[in-house]
Amino acid sequence: MTYTGAYAVILALHLLTVAFVVGPAAVAASASGRLARAGRVDALRDASRTTRTYSLATLATVLLGAALVGQGSIGDQWSFGQLWISASLVLSVAAVALVMAVVVPAQVAAADALDAGTDPGGALGRISAGAGLASLAWAVVIVLMVVKPGA
Repeated sequence: MTYTGAYAVILALHLLTVAFVVGPAAVAASASGRLARAGRVDALRDASRTTRTYSLATLATVLLGAALVGQGSIGDQWSFGQLWISASLVLSVAAVALVMAVVVPAQVAAADALDAGTDPGGALGRISAGAGLASLAWAVVIVLMVVKPGA
């Protein structure tokens, strides 16, 4: 299948944001637990900023994906009524919400605890669980994009 015109440009941008935005967001979130266990407060704060910034930027991936659906609907190729597309949209937004509501606050709490000389304890669990679930959601989205069940 050959892609041309606006669809090809949007698809390229969508894939670039997957590689250069979603990837770093997942890695920064996942690395935070190790940084906290190692007591690396400055690196943990950097990872928190990276996690927040890149996770919000993943919404560009979602918007570009929605634009692809809009472009694909011109020829009745894609629609939000297709389960794999709507599930991908929901999972992507859920991953961002999970990171912003659980992981980033836990990263900050862990860094604050380390600064205060106390055990980051429960924050480590929240970082690991939230980052793991968000990464799983993004992985499922990638599988859905490749397999396109029902398409």
